[in-house]
Amino acid sequence: MFFVEDPEERTGTLILRGWVEGDRPGRLRVRVLRTVGRHQAPPQAVSDAADVHAAVQAWLDELLEPDG
Repeated sequence: MFFVEDPEERTGTLILRGWVEGDRPGRLRVRVLRTVGRHQAPPQAVSDAADVHAAVQAWLDELLEPDG
């Protein structure tokens, strides 16, 4: 079974891979991979929860752009 995307439908993928390193401050590491349509953004590495939230918000904003 395979699915054909509707050309009018806007799609995207967001992958977050997170891990914790040691017992020190700033130990959170998250790799962010995102696409919208056929556009793939460069991988992003963040180490703060606020930066993870910002990356998710940026992806949603891009996905919701009317002329993307």
